Amino acid sequence: MAQNFTSATLELQNPGYEYLMGVYWMKEAQVSLSSEKTRYYLPAKALLRACLAIDSYVNVAGSKIDPHWDTLNEETIPIQERLTRIYKNLNWPLDLNKGIWEDVLLLFGLRDELGHFELTNIYGMPEADVPEIFKEIERKYPIRLTHAIAEEAIQLLINISG
Repeated sequence: MAQNFTSATLELQNPGYEYLMGVYWMKEAQVSLSSEKTRYYLPAKALLRACLAIDSYVNVAGSKIDPHWDTLNEETIPIQERLTRIYKNLNWPLDLNKGIWEDVLLLFGLRDELGHFELTNIYGMPEADVPEIFKEIERKYPIRLTHAIAEEAIQLLINISG
């Protein structure tokens, strides 16, 4: 599985590191903060921060690999297109339908679905009123899994852009 990150292992310092550390903190704090109020809130928040971390590292790796990366509008180009561009510049095959990138795209799909909701409204919401997307994230993507996916993807990006 993925390794724990320290500042010494992160050669590509960027805002993604702070987002990843936020996910790490939520994973560690989940036990002490666990309550019905945070049951759906923390996993969704961790998923959002993990996607921000991965997104940041994709952009840093892309800028190191692709000499024309600065011509992209990173905010409007989907993650899968940016990954495809990185791998194309490396002349490496990429299959987004398996392995870590499949997991990453699943996280980003859930992130996009969450965009329709105000996350803070979920905190303390009665179980019957919680939208299904939050229940799905809590069931399928506990913080420890979201964190592991983010770490593995980021480590791969560090390795390929090193």
